[in-house]
Amino acid sequence: MKVLGFTVTPEIEAACLVRMRRGWFTAAQLADEVWVAPRATYDISYRVADRLIQRERKTGNIKRFGKGWKWK
Repeated sequence: MKVLGFTVTPEIEAACLVRMRRGWFTAAQLADEVWVAPRATYDISYRVADRLIQRERKTGNIKRFGKGWKWK
């Protein structure tokens, strides 16, 4: 996946999915997983988190839970 010219590696995506499956989460927590990557900026981190949340919500893997999300 490419976001704003930044290539999201499978390792970054896997780290985000692990965080999603751990329990309740927010976009900010997912963005923290992306932030550790070289060249990742604030905008890129949040956009990657947003795209992953959209993808998993559309496939039915997550649902809203309070102010965040929860894996079903």
